[in-house]
Amino acid sequence: MSEQNLPSDNEKLKKMFNKFQKEDTSKVLDEMNAKLDSVQKKAEKVRDSLIKRHKDEILGTILVYKKTKENNVPRLLVISDIKKKNNKLKIEHILKIEKEGNALSKNDFKVSSYLLEEIWDSAARGQYGLLQSIVSGRILYDRGDWIKSLKAVELHKFRMLRKFEKYVISYVIAGSLIRGEANENSDVDVSLIIDDTDVTRTTSAELKARLRDIALKEARDAERDAGIKGKLNVQVWILTDYWMGLRRAEPIFYTTLRDGISLYDRGMFAPWKLMLKKGMLIPSPESIRRYIDDGKKHVERFNYKFKSMAMEDFFWACIYPAQGLLMLQGIPPGAPSQVAPQMKANLVKKGILDIKYVKIFEKLHKIRKDLEYGKIKSVSPEEIVNMARSAQAFVEAVEKAYNSLEKRKVKSKIDELKDRTKKDVKLVLKVAGIKSNKKNVRSALQSELIDKGLARSKYTELIEKLEGLDKELTPLSMMDSLEYNLDTIRDETINIINSEKGLNKDKHRLTLKYGAKDKQKIASIWLLKSMAFMIKDLSNQQAPVYKYSFDGTGRLFDEQKSSLKVLENKLATYSGGKARITAKTINQLKEMLDKNLQLLIG
Repeated sequence: MSEQNLPSDNEKLKKMFNKFQKEDTSKVLDEMNAKLDSVQKKAEKVRDSLIKRHKDEILGTILVYKKTKENNVPRLLVISDIKKKNNKLKIEHILKIEKEGNALSKNDFKVSSYLLEEIWDSAARGQYGLLQSIVSGRILYDRGDWIKSLKAVELHKFRMLRKFEKYVISYVIAGSLIRGEANENSDVDVSLIIDDTDVTRTTSAELKARLRDIALKEARDAERDAGIKGKLNVQVWILTDYWMGLRRAEPIFYTTLRDGISLYDRGMFAPWKLMLKKGMLIPSPESIRRYIDDGKKHVERFNYKFKSMAMEDFFWACIYPAQGLLMLQGIPPGAPSQVAPQMKANLVKKGILDIKYVKIFEKLHKIRKDLEYGKIKSVSPEEIVNMARSAQAFVEAVEKAYNSLEKRKVKSKIDELKDRTKKDVKLVLKVAGIKSNKKNVRSALQSELIDKGLARSKYTELIEKLEGLDKELTPLSMMDSLEYNLDTIRDETINIINSEKGLNKDKHRLTLKYGAKDKQKIASIWLLKSMAFMIKDLSNQQAPVYKYSFDGTGRLFDEQKSSLKVLENKLATYSGGKARITAKTINQLKEMLDKNLQLLIG
């Protein structure tokens, strides 16, 4: 077995133990670490040998050292968990581990074998020495992180005792850690019982909330120091609530008392546990009846969950994919009641989706509405299973249809984008005044623009990427990204060419000021030989660009909405012919804008 990457020492915990006992730790720690260092490699070999032979039984191995008059050598603690075996077999296992281990250690250290149940039996009797040795030693093997979890528990216990020693009645551990069933994902259940009998300045609810916040914060710190995360599940009980819970036979208190092990107790938890074992904690008939009532409440709870699943989960699991498929088809999805008709008209009729899946959607939608309006009061477990299967079949069918439709869209879009990109490159070359034909478009782009610094090499890279696309494997998102990048670099190249040629939006532009005083506005108009463009309010960034026909008499007519891109492309390719402004032009501008009109030049 390879050496595991586990903490080599546990100085925080050791310091805490000794600090709690008010001892000086520095010399003790130095001597202990030196001793452990001297035997660790040999101890790891013994560990590997023992685990190889007893892998199913051994939970952990820990190397410890505490100098005493009677003992001056380190110890390798081997913790095992043997289930469903009699005492004879358990004793034989302990003796076998110690015999094999000590034969290999050759007196450099002593191998001691313990069963998990022995650790908890000792703790239950208030003897914590073995427990503290385990969590303060060097971890050499830790199946399921149970030693680290136990270390976090001990750190948390000492933190809480340090803060509230006067008030802590018991600190109890329970759950899979006790049973030896802990793994990397197991929680560690701990409970604190706090004495509230002399608390008079705050309510029970406020006291519990404050203590819970402190306990949870300390738990996170203890986990961090122990090298784990999110393990400790902490419950805080005040003494009066716990005692009343036992009297009422509340399950959670009974369970904690029956299964828990106290790692700290001021003489209450152990007697309660003994009383429970002897049958002296007898619940009242009312308390016993509450168990039945609790069961009924859980039945009501899962019936409510069934109803919620039928109303919400299955419906939304279907409508979102349906809307996505409609949007891919170019159909804006309507309200939930409109989705089924939309699917029939735009998906079923076009062979994209089978009608049976629309019927599934309609059925789930109907059940949702019937529950909402009270026509149906409840949903049975059998109906929930059928609805779950139907919803899953619907989602799978829609996903399959989506993938098929996406491929068709991609194939169409690739062809469309290739054609448009060729036209765009011709436009770019035309803006630059370069003649081209179908055969030399790419070479002209390279030699006349890219090589001369008027376009980036990325332009041809994007074109090559487009030409190399696999119509079967290309996702639609990649197509959208490529289309955006091609549009961007086309516009960028045109701007570079225009800048090089001295062309910009200010050429052929006339600035107009109109309106009175504080209502004055600024407009711009570009007058070309046969057309004009105008932005009527430059202060408004959302103001539209209008396009007009412009004849030789100076008349503006045929107003249409346009865009800055169209204007820029037109300016880039405009030959620069003279435009004629007449009185008719001025009068028309006054009618469009305001009679108080000024023409600004420069």
